[in-house]
Amino acid sequence: MRYKLCVTLLLIALAGCAVDSTRVPADALVIRNGTVIDGTGNEPIADGIVVVQGDRIVAVGEAVGIEIPPSAGVFDAGGGAIMPGVINAHTHSTAEPAVRRAFLTDGVTTVCNVGTSIDRLSRFEEGSVPEGLSARGFWAGPIITAPGGYPGPVYGSQFSYEVATPEEARDAVAGLLDGGASMVKIALAPGDPRDPWPILDLRQVQAIVEEAHSRGALVRAHVFEPYLVEDIVLPAAVDVIEHSPFPILSAEEETSVLQSDDPPTELFDIVAPEFERLLARVVEQGIVMVPTLDAHIGTLYEKTDRSRVEQIVVDVHVEAVRRFHALGGALALGDDYGANPDVESGMPLTEMKLLLAAGLTPLQVIEASTRNAAFVCGQGDRLGTLEPGKLADIIIVDGNPLTDLDAMDRVLAVIKGGELARSAN
Repeated sequence: MRYKLCVTLLLIALAGCAVDSTRVPADALVIRNGTVIDGTGNEPIADGIVVVQGDRIVAVGEAVGIEIPPSAGVFDAGGGAIMPGVINAHTHSTAEPAVRRAFLTDGVTTVCNVGTSIDRLSRFEEGSVPEGLSARGFWAGPIITAPGGYPGPVYGSQFSYEVATPEEARDAVAGLLDGGASMVKIALAPGDPRDPWPILDLRQVQAIVEEAHSRGALVRAHVFEPYLVEDIVLPAAVDVIEHSPFPILSAEEETSVLQSDDPPTELFDIVAPEFERLLARVVEQGIVMVPTLDAHIGTLYEKTDRSRVEQIVVDVHVEAVRRFHALGGALALGDDYGANPDVESGMPLTEMKLLLAAGLTPLQVIEASTRNAAFVCGQGDRLGTLEPGKLADIIIVDGNPLTDLDAMDRVLAVIKGGELARSAN
């Protein structure tokens, strides 16, 4: 099975999505008096409403002319933006419900944990905080890797699921998915080239992808090196790239970039033109990227007095994502919370601003943070957009994030599964 983000989507304008008085159930919750940004990439509905029954969205559309039954519940958005809950598609250390409570309070209704130990998985369903009061959690479990490979040398062997043959690779996938994993993550990380770690080979990764796809699951690859994207990710038909690959330079090339007046242009147009051709192949194959820019350059990006070298580091990372996006590549939001102490829990606003710096429009940033993020978490059919049939995970923010992205940090209300989880009122 081959997964692509460009699947056929239900659009608001299709039959059954329009709102009329006959389609507002007597026991519905109606969210009104706000601009609906549905997460699909469609233009916002200036005076929109969202109708919820139970834990599901039943209708989305314009509010004009809609009669709301007296028995229905009404939530006034106060002129704010009505949106899908934000999804952080790349986190760690989010098994504890109390941790996910902090995300939910800030408007992140779902987190996807892409690397944890087996003994922590039960904590996704346990703890002192009721499940309804914490963000939804989906997980990949331990990262499938070669014996002695990453992440073991850095974080400990409990985070690794080591396999030595294609048969063991298939068994690992089956064990994880049967155990409740929503997706599979693999490591393609050789580390220091002077003393590299072992990595999975192409046959093993192909076996992983085939087994996962046969069970309806995506495969997500931790990878930075372009040659591994070319030699393994593309031919094995991996679905998602975690982090952002960028050209590996020789000492002479690094000197050339440092001496250039326009380092990103020097790097991508002169030093490593083949890198953009590789990105084009990734786009053509429908592979989604979760760049986790905050984890790599977030603290540098927020500095106001960056040195020249720091500025080059920021520019190179952002430029790599910008070129991928300009080629038509699909991006999903994830900030690597839990693996980097500088990345904070809650609304991933820095990651959003970095995607904006990489050329995405505010509407595309929201799409990356909702629909696309739901897709890479294996939840695209249930979450990520305001559409009939989807789970009613909804946030209301104060202001218009399409003109002021900082509005995403002003959450007025959070609804999870049709239940009010937080309200500023």
